[in-house]
Amino acid sequence: MMKAMGRWATLLIGLAAMLALLAAACAPPPVDEPSNNSAGPDLTATPTGISVQPVAGSTPTAEPTAEMRDRDMNTTMTESVSGKPLDPDAQYGGILETGALGEGPTFSTWEETAGITDDAIQPLSNMLIQPRTWGTIDDYRQNTFFEIHPDLASEWEISTDGLAYTFKLRDNVDWSDGAPVTCQDIKWSYDTIRTGEGLSRSPRAFHFKAVEDIQCPDDLTVVFRLQYPKPAMLEIIGMPYHVIRPAHVYAGTDLRALREKLPLVTSGPFTIAQWNAGELYIFERRDDYWDEPLPYLDGIALTILANSSQIAAIRNGRLHVGAKHGWSRGHADTLLRECGPDVCRFWPKLIAASFMPAIMPNHDRLPWGSDAVKTAIALAIDNQKYIDTVTPGYAVAPTGCGFYPTSEWAMPRERCAQIPGFADIYENQEEANAADKERARKILANAGYGPGDLSVTVTFWSAIQDSAPPIIEDLQAIGINAEPEILETARAYDAWTSGEFDIGVHAFWIRGLDPDITLYDHFYTGVERNYNRYDNPEFNTLVDTMSATLDKEQRKELAWQAMELALNEVGKAVVAHGSYVPTFNANVRGLMPALNYLAGYGPQARYDHTWLADAGS
Repeated sequence: MMKAMGRWATLLIGLAAMLALLAAACAPPPVDEPSNNSAGPDLTATPTGISVQPVAGSTPTAEPTAEMRDRDMNTTMTESVSGKPLDPDAQYGGILETGALGEGPTFSTWEETAGITDDAIQPLSNMLIQPRTWGTIDDYRQNTFFEIHPDLASEWEISTDGLAYTFKLRDNVDWSDGAPVTCQDIKWSYDTIRTGEGLSRSPRAFHFKAVEDIQCPDDLTVVFRLQYPKPAMLEIIGMPYHVIRPAHVYAGTDLRALREKLPLVTSGPFTIAQWNAGELYIFERRDDYWDEPLPYLDGIALTILANSSQIAAIRNGRLHVGAKHGWSRGHADTLLRECGPDVCRFWPKLIAASFMPAIMPNHDRLPWGSDAVKTAIALAIDNQKYIDTVTPGYAVAPTGCGFYPTSEWAMPRERCAQIPGFADIYENQEEANAADKERARKILANAGYGPGDLSVTVTFWSAIQDSAPPIIEDLQAIGINAEPEILETARAYDAWTSGEFDIGVHAFWIRGLDPDITLYDHFYTGVERNYNRYDNPEFNTLVDTMSATLDKEQRKELAWQAMELALNEVGKAVVAHGSYVPTFNANVRGLMPALNYLAGYGPQARYDHTWLADAGS
């Protein structure tokens, strides 16, 4: 009883601190001396391919502390039950103070990719398998956040023909109401995700079309049976949105509760103790969490804060974690300049797979969907000018041609350079760009469009509205009268989803290391994120063949052919790769950032192995 009272006292102190943070973050911060901390550009990491297979947690060389032994275990441990390495220096206790940009839209990670969804659900949840969330700076540089590791599943096996994925579940894992976690929970969760039954939408269902059925030979065995091989299947099963929900609570019910209410029956390391909608979430540590001896923290305080307030709060030491993937451009510069090593810990700047501004001509609207106009648009864009004016120091040219540029799947430069709009990346910048613009003007003239004959409103997502001036200028330079329209997130996505736009500018996302996910997500006919409605049966056939090919080198060649086709036909015109500087409070330990969609939506936000160096002070 005293232990519970003590933790509630700590949580109340954390709540008071976060309310003070809200006020302090909006106040003018003190001016610090420029820090000699530097996270200089590191945009040339050695190409690497991460094998998507079970990887055992690493074992620290030192013995765990007496505090660790005494708190939860009678014997020393070097790994948690799930195989996460235990830090011998870890301190238990403390409230991790985190920030998020906004409330909503719902609490369904199966349906959403925005708002508070994942920040609110990940601390309460587990996955069948999960992307890696821990590691050193060297691990981070090598993109180890793409590795897949055990979670509710302790191990798995893939049949030699690629048609069966068999997962063994951990025994003695219970939901918070005491019911055991069984195969039926896994089956119901993934069946709902892949069929969309009961959901408002199922944006990732298409990735599961190879799945014939999911079977439960017994309570602790799950088998995904496929109609045809799909080498990307493990990465798809482990996509960070796919938290497991209890079938005995949700199956056969109206799934509005899954969207509208925070879950009370959970499996994760924390429970929800308080929720003030639009303001604050307080999570409390579960003493009976199955992945012993985690978590380290007593709780998490998640406050809704604007970007500017988060920056001020981090700089003043009042926020431990803001944007989990880090900061870019002016925000990063401010922190690097003004947040000293006693307050901020910076990770190296790397290319972010989750941010690539891209131009989307609507293929269902003429003349913007015509071959001539699309090609002219692609040729018009001066990539280097965009990088120099919009993102100086925080972007590079779109090497890899749509695939993760530092991975083995990146398209070779000589092939990429043959695609309209990419030559200026590899040749003399000024000459190549001038030649491309002249070629664009000739293409439009041959199609019957003189200077000023075409007028267009270009729809920009508000998060990247600073992209507007150079893109509008480039379109005007080839004779298209272009004006920007800036739409906040919900309105921009509504416009793109409904097709009510002529040209859109969005942040193209590489949503996984495997090319399967990116090609299906952005260019395949009828898929939700193919906002500009690119439609080519030849492309679809190439991607389907690639997706079912087991030989890796053959898959790579097919993936390059498919991407070449889509980019030549301007399925999207990729402008640049953005980069970020992950920044945490200097006392945060055990948390490795991830520069892709895993960071924004994945179990980084679970914070199960995160600890605070000042927890005992």
